[in-house]
Amino acid sequence: MTALERVASARRTLGVGVVLRAVLWAGAAIAALLAIAGILDWLVGIPRTARALAIPAAVLLALAALVYTLWRGRRVRDLPAVALWLEERVPQLRYALVSALDAPGSSPTLEREVAAVRWSAVINRALGHALLPPLLVLIAAATLLFALPAGVRARISEPRAGDALRRAPIAAAEMRNRLTPLTAEIAPPAYTGEKRVIMEEPSSIEALTGGHIILRGQGSASGITATLAGAPVTAQARDSADQWRLDIVVPAKPAAVELHDRSFTRTLILAPHADSLPVVTLTPPSRDTVVRTPKGQLSLAASATDDYGLDAGWFEYIVSSGEGETFTFKSGVIHRTDAGNARATKLAGSLDLDSLQLKPGDLVHVRAVARDRNNVTGPGVGVSETRTLRIPRASEYDSVAIEGAPPPNVDSSQLSQRMLIILTEKLAARRAKLPRAQVIKESQAIGSDEARLRQHVGEIVFARLGAQQGTEDAGSNSAGSARMTPNQLLAAANAATQASAGATDFGGDETPVVAVNRPLLEAYNAMWDASRSLEVGEPGAALPPMRIALAAIQRARNAERLYLRGKSPVVIVDINKVRLAGKRDDVTSSARIARAPLDSSAEVRARRFDAALERLSANPSAAIDSLLALRVDALEAAPAFAAALAPAIDSLRAGHNATDALVRARRIAAGTTVERVESAWSAGW
Repeated sequence: MTALERVASARRTLGVGVVLRAVLWAGAAIAALLAIAGILDWLVGIPRTARALAIPAAVLLALAALVYTLWRGRRVRDLPAVALWLEERVPQLRYALVSALDAPGSSPTLEREVAAVRWSAVINRALGHALLPPLLVLIAAATLLFALPAGVRARISEPRAGDALRRAPIAAAEMRNRLTPLTAEIAPPAYTGEKRVIMEEPSSIEALTGGHIILRGQGSASGITATLAGAPVTAQARDSADQWRLDIVVPAKPAAVELHDRSFTRTLILAPHADSLPVVTLTPPSRDTVVRTPKGQLSLAASATDDYGLDAGWFEYIVSSGEGETFTFKSGVIHRTDAGNARATKLAGSLDLDSLQLKPGDLVHVRAVARDRNNVTGPGVGVSETRTLRIPRASEYDSVAIEGAPPPNVDSSQLSQRMLIILTEKLAARRAKLPRAQVIKESQAIGSDEARLRQHVGEIVFARLGAQQGTEDAGSNSAGSARMTPNQLLAAANAATQASAGATDFGGDETPVVAVNRPLLEAYNAMWDASRSLEVGEPGAALPPMRIALAAIQRARNAERLYLRGKSPVVIVDINKVRLAGKRDDVTSSARIARAPLDSSAEVRARRFDAALERLSANPSAAIDSLLALRVDALEAAPAFAAALAPAIDSLRAGHNATDALVRARRIAAGTTVERVESAWSAGW
């Protein structure tokens, strides 16, 4: 073998050594980083987001070690460099190897001198020095990594939600709190098709009513008890491998779950939300109507949506026939459609009016119905608004003009006026306790609503009088100009309300249309008087005309329901004769006992919040439990306050600064929170 061939063989051996050295250092970097991450997670615990970065970081570190080692051994590819490396470590060569490689031709003398020297021991020794350190580091790191508990290695290699229970406990079983760490697996009902969600160290759990919450912790289930809303949980904790688990059904109302393990306690809040009913909208027919000739097909169409999925949808109809005290009813279901668990579906069909054999005076009620797939607390059934078709009687044509338009919406005016009266009465009762400016502000707000309602009544009268809609602005007590202005309508109202109670003179100024609309004109007039009083902050003075307007709207409402063919008799009552004529036998009066003023719920919540904060420095765990109980009570009554408490409780449990969250929760509890959007000018001041 020539000198050149021997150097090439040495180069190949050294090249393999460089590659092995790089691979060993890369493996040692991976094992060392994972071992360090495992030790830190075992001792202090590492968040899941940080553990998820352990393997990518180890791979990057290994690649860096591999590239750096290969770069340092890059000269092994050069034959003269390998020859010089051998000359440095084998003095017997006396540069014969380098000279033999540099010679233009083969020199027998140099070849004999090179052949007389053996350098395999030098190469083996160099390989041992190069490979032994990374091999030792790799073995040590791998030993340390595999010496860790299997749960710790799993947390590093496969981090996932709920793996807090894999972390091996350090304390002895007798000293350990089995309620920490704690995981909660939320299992929604099967019909929803939703996936299970796992939470670690939860303080509040939101779940669908009827679902299951599976609590898990480390250790045996012996001695672990739980109460739900103060009552013991029927399901007992049981062992599962080296963990305990407790299955709780999500209740219908918010409740607190208290876990007990010897002297350790832990409180969780269950915030359930119910499966909403399907939302159904009936499109055609879009309103109630009168059908003169009940023949042909009535087109029906509807849309239905649900939050978790629909089961079926259909149309229902009810036909009522008869008059007086004798009525008959028949109902039916048409065009049933299978929704196939879709969250939105369309319904379409038609109702054969000929098959119903309708007669004059019959009423047909039609609605769309949808049912969801709730088989736990349901099923939930949603219905659309009911549309009514009326078949007029022949006797109605000589006194009533039947039109294809719906009747005016007087019922909503009655309800709105009654609501405004209630608000005005409350303001009048609180007037003595409020500043004058506050009274005027709230009174003017009610006056604006009264003006809007007055405009609505005016629009009804405009439509009946055959005029165009007035130009009165909603919520304004000032009159505008139009073809028939509100002042002109007010004059008509004054004329109608001040007219004689006798028979209507059709030859005079009052027309039959004005006579029919007399109650609405009277209501319009009274609303003007009420609006003036409310505008100047006199709610007490506004109540009499508001009640007059309500009574007038009620009379108009009754007129919408009845078709009288004659004037009803006037009932005359002798008031002086019947006054104080009631029986007083067996009637005893008792003295009234003054009661303490009722405390508002907001003030109660604020006081409970302040009491919990006072205990925060002396007994943090008791203060957190008080805040949890307060949040349970506020979930239904004050959801905004309950939502503000959640981050504050989480921060306190984690030992973080919760000042900002507590301040926001206190402001919401007192009802003083004001949200605003700052402009570019106001942000710096």
